[in-house]
Amino acid sequence: MKKMKILSFFILSLAIIIGIVYSRQCDDKCKQDYPYSSCNGNLNLYRGLGYDGNGNVIFSGKYNSSQGSGGFGLPSIFSVPSSGGCQLSKRFDIQGEILDGPGYTALDYFYKYLPQLDRYYVRFNQRGSPIFSIYNQTSNEIKAVFNIFNTPFVPAFSQNESAPFFVYGGYGIYGLAKYPTDRSDAQQAKLIYQSQIVNGLEIDGDQLYMTTYQGQFLKGSLNCLNCTKDQLQLLVTDSELASATSVSGFALTSDYMYFSYSGGIKGYPKNGDASRVRKLVSENVVAMISNGDFLYYQTDSGVVKSVSTSGNHPQVNILYTPVSDNQCQCSVGFSGDDCRQCDNGMVLWASDNGIPMCSPLNSLGKPKTCYAAYQCGSSPFIICNGTCTCLPGFSGNDCTLCGNGGEVIWENGYPTCVIQIKKIIT
Repeated sequence: MKKMKILSFFILSLAIIIGIVYSRQCDDKCKQDYPYSSCNGNLNLYRGLGYDGNGNVIFSGKYNSSQGSGGFGLPSIFSVPSSGGCQLSKRFDIQGEILDGPGYTALDYFYKYLPQLDRYYVRFNQRGSPIFSIYNQTSNEIKAVFNIFNTPFVPAFSQNESAPFFVYGGYGIYGLAKYPTDRSDAQQAKLIYQSQIVNGLEIDGDQLYMTTYQGQFLKGSLNCLNCTKDQLQLLVTDSELASATSVSGFALTSDYMYFSYSGGIKGYPKNGDASRVRKLVSENVVAMISNGDFLYYQTDSGVVKSVSTSGNHPQVNILYTPVSDNQCQCSVGFSGDDCRQCDNGMVLWASDNGIPMCSPLNSLGKPKTCYAAYQCGSSPFIICNGTCTCLPGFSGNDCTLCGNGGEVIWENGYPTCVIQIKKIIT
């Protein structure tokens, strides 16, 4: 069986310090200075939730602009108390988005937060390819882990961080006795079950629970190695699960397994007893996680809620409803009262929405982020791939060095570094 195909991709490790996002109370001046500044509209939540082990639900999002269409500024990680109260706290901004050009990179999904490691697993859209990544909030580094393009990728993490185990579904189910941190980890993963494609996956001790596109709830073992999928135990089949366009979440409690979809949240006992099926909520759910006897979920309108799984009458509690914080923020990298200061930086303009960004210059006078090659200077040896980069084979500050004894071949005004391989005759 083939393991999940890991394609080569640009962002192996990217640390881009774009700058501080300045904010103040929204006023008429803020609106007049658009697009250099904007009053925040409602917070647009990205799909996915996490739990910090300290009574807070975590999610990601970006404020919409009240003047233009779409998001404005940097995306951020937020949290709200799981007990309710709608007290939103911003944990940190996420640097490194490149919203135009060949290096396009944008956050679009929140997978998991590991509190002991203080590690955030997220997904970036990088030039049309979804990248399963780690974001380091201390170094502002995006660390790409797996390229999951054209793969039915479903991750699952062991709850005990002291005994880490990671399982993922692709064209088969694979396991790692660690939490992944590098793209090479996919090559080290062991095949647990052949060919099985899932849309939900969870670890419970040394057992695996999963859902399929055919509406099946299956149970397996982490101790299996290269097992065939017919060795999985069928627990129950659900017609709504089979007909769902997509399963947005799969979660376990002490005695039940639940899935979320456009029709709500539904669950069965872990033994598959269909007579004890439960329908907790009946609204469009786009993300769901569990903690103890509570499920936390996100609706298609961005509302974050909790529902108790104990008792005969589930209690739903609203944790957060997307609203504006009435703040004015400068466009990324800009500062000053009119949000037009771009100190030691280059102004880049996004072609789709006309929003400027101030990209700091590096020690060579090149922007740390670029949208097009001309922003990197007039040298034909330098291209823009999100950052100003030497052409393949070239190196040096001006990118004119051609390997060890290489020859520069020019064609139609473009250089190519050609390394001659000499045969040694014995």
